Amino acid sequence: MQNGSVLVRKITSAPWLPAVLTIAGFLTYILRSVEIARTKTSFLDEGLYLYKGYLFVNGLQPPFADYGVWTNHAILSFLIPGYVQKWFGAGLETGRYFMIFLSLFTLLGLWVFAKRWGNAWWAAGVVWVMVLNPAEIKIHTLAISEGLVAALLVWIVLLAVGEKRPLWQILLSAALTAPLVLTRENMAFVPLIVFAYIFWQHGWKAGLLAMLCAGILFLAGNAFYFPENLKFWAIRVPDFPFTFLQAWKMPAAGGIDLPEPEESNLYRMVLYFWLTFRLHFVSLVSGLTVWLLLPFRNVRPISERMGAVIFLSVLLIVLYIAHLQVAFFGEFCISCILLYVGYFDFLGLMLLVIAVPILLKELTRLRQIIIFVVIALLILGIGFSSHEDLSSGFAKAMIERLDGTYIWGAMIHYLAFVPQLILFRVTFVLLVSALVIVIGALALGLVYRRYKHGQLAGGRTGILALNLFLILGLILSPTRVLGLGNDFFDCGGTNVFASYQKAGAALSQVIEPGSKIYWEGRIPAIFLYMPNVNVYPPQLNHVHSYFVGGGSDILLRFSHWNDELARQWLEEADYIMVQNTEKVYLTDEMLESGKYIKVMSAPRAEKCRWQSVIQVYKRVDANQ
Repeated sequence: MQNGSVLVRKITSAPWLPAVLTIAGFLTYILRSVEIARTKTSFLDEGLYLYKGYLFVNGLQPPFADYGVWTNHAILSFLIPGYVQKWFGAGLETGRYFMIFLSLFTLLGLWVFAKRWGNAWWAAGVVWVMVLNPAEIKIHTLAISEGLVAALLVWIVLLAVGEKRPLWQILLSAALTAPLVLTRENMAFVPLIVFAYIFWQHGWKAGLLAMLCAGILFLAGNAFYFPENLKFWAIRVPDFPFTFLQAWKMPAAGGIDLPEPEESNLYRMVLYFWLTFRLHFVSLVSGLTVWLLLPFRNVRPISERMGAVIFLSVLLIVLYIAHLQVAFFGEFCISCILLYVGYFDFLGLMLLVIAVPILLKELTRLRQIIIFVVIALLILGIGFSSHEDLSSGFAKAMIERLDGTYIWGAMIHYLAFVPQLILFRVTFVLLVSALVIVIGALALGLVYRRYKHGQLAGGRTGILALNLFLILGLILSPTRVLGLGNDFFDCGGTNVFASYQKAGAALSQVIEPGSKIYWEGRIPAIFLYMPNVNVYPPQLNHVHSYFVGGGSDILLRFSHWNDELARQWLEEADYIMVQNTEKVYLTDEMLESGKYIKVMSAPRAEKCRWQSVIQVYKRVDANQ
């Protein structure tokens, strides 16, 4: 072990090496980002941010307008990708390449922060943590609001944290909270926590100026679309004390809104809770490591470093719980938590960099037991979250072999409500996880027996276990065990940009400019390649803005639709565009009436998914 320590000290003493590793990290990040951006499928939200933004900035649809496009998120989440497309050309590739450019600012902010609070080695290490996690790169590469928010949030923290920050940096940090909330409204917790920290750490004068600066920018940003944007804020702020906004809410229109809520059962909640730790392992476990090793006793007086730890801890915990609540109990999109975590998970890395010098070096027996229990739970939880990635062919073959055995028969009998495929997968991954725990415990025990009177004296075994756990997680981040697992956006290495361009070109050859399009599909990014067509605005959000029954005028005014409006549009549209698997009974009814004929099946917009084929039907009398 002494020889190893000497070698490590010799390597780390090279002053040029961290800079070289950092540059290599940035270059690798760019190459990996480009490859990931090129080979990931698109989905509803990404297409909406891009296409609505394109419509807004080109004056084709005004934001927040009655009877127009549903502006269902804060305005900058649409305008920023919209203007980028206006300047550099519309398309999925423009949006994603811009997000790569933006993610480099996130990476740069993390590097500056780690270098300031740690050293050049910590800075290079943080960069490589981000580089090695494909799940992180994917989220910040997709043209959705997560990458925008992350780039703003990291610089807000960087500029504000510390005792002797220049006033202009504090004010700039506060100023950035305005576009943060105007990009994603669910980040409204951030300015509140940031202002509280500024008052506490920098004094009342800096706090008041920070609030004034942020407030002016926030009001100015809203003034451009006042008062129409009150429709947006009316459903996002509490009724009290904002009672005056009640007049801007959608009146009761009757009917039933669709889709039905995603099944919010305990199984799915547990699965996606652990998936967040699996796909964002090093970032989130870094935060847990700090809390497990913090010296809670004798922390007064609170130092600059401890104040920063408290601030980042509160920010990370509040944002995680808030988004967990929204995903699990609010919007009924449980799987959305996997994307939401991308807003803020890197706060765990920032927390670890700051906290390392003040963490405990010796542990009590109780704290060591807690650490071992937490590590065991994480291994079991992450193992459980991987069961859907287990090959169904392997699982079915093993089920056939187990058929007739006593243990398997008993499990099927007592757990009859669980499908056999899921039962085997979960059992298998939990047994493997338990084996990993046993092997890890034995290896740690052997090390302890050898060094219990030396390096591991004073209860340091728990610290060693945490360090090895984090290192192992970093090594496994680019594998299917962690960051590469559960990737439902993967398109098998095919060029998604090229396939969208090909599909869009084929559609544009058939559909004339100015045509009215009745649309049923979940890949609205296709319209970026079909300029000058007119889609009925409420249909862009697919079933998420659809009602069964209800008052048509009220629904249409607030950018929603129902079956009555669908019938009206079907009677007047020039073309029906239907994505495979998305056709509903009204479309079938119209197609069977003989008023439309099929003119083409467009090439797959995503070669890896047959569902991305778009069927096109033309009104028989469209040119008569």
